[in-house]
Amino acid sequence: MSTLTVGTRLLTDRRRTLAWWSLGVIGLVLFTVSLYPSLKDQASLNDLVADLPETVRAMIGHQAEVPLNSPAGFLQARLFATMLPILLLVLGIGAGARAIGGAEEEGTLEPLLANPVTRRRVAAERYLAAVVQVAAVVIVFAAALTVLGPLFGALDGIAAAHVAGACAAAFGLALTHTTLAFAIGAATGGRGPAVAGAAATAVLGYLTQNLLTGGPFRSLSPWSWYLDGNMLANGPNATALWAPFPVTAVLFTTGLVLFLRRDLR
Repeated sequence: MSTLTVGTRLLTDRRRTLAWWSLGVIGLVLFTVSLYPSLKDQASLNDLVADLPETVRAMIGHQAEVPLNSPAGFLQARLFATMLPILLLVLGIGAGARAIGGAEEEGTLEPLLANPVTRRRVAAERYLAAVVQVAAVVIVFAAALTVLGPLFGALDGIAAAHVAGACAAAFGLALTHTTLAFAIGAATGGRGPAVAGAAATAVLGYLTQNLLTGGPFRSLSPWSWYLDGNMLANGPNATALWAPFPVTAVLFTTGLVLFLRRDLR
């Protein structure tokens, strides 16, 4: 097989699905930024949010020093703290679980391995293809926001570097759970356990970040790294940008080793 044949074949098979995801993300951005002109003068929103419990404010990434009717506060609450990570997690967990576990369940993995290609290469390239799918949607989202946001004043006062950093942090959050789904699928040979395990971890991490006010468990949650401050107003914290990658490396290596040791017959 030629270089990256395994991965490019998977991406080719998923091209239509990826196109629909991209169109959906563009639609989401357009719908969201088009709402901003009608809300930017509503200072009462800040008083309303200030009266909400702290856990609720944390769920939408609200900070007192960043007004909700400002571009940074609005986009953080409407997109970066809510819809964007949820969509990326759905996409990433599904893609990661499908890479090995889904293929094995469908019976397409064994015929693939019957070719002159190693297990290691199959696992690495199919995992890379899953990561590329998530990265592609993040790039489409960033491009759509960069183009459409200024048309409605939704990016006024927000540095381009902050937008790029926030999108990179969202990718890091999704990458962690994508790799976890891949590792579980590679270890178990099933898509169901991979989706369930990664989704449960995402939900638990989200609840931990919002319900616990401190302690080691909260600081270990990727959600805590991601939601620590308004990234659009202040830029993403360094932990949100670098911490997902060593975690991802450990998860990928673990999944690969377990996959190589399994008897697939």
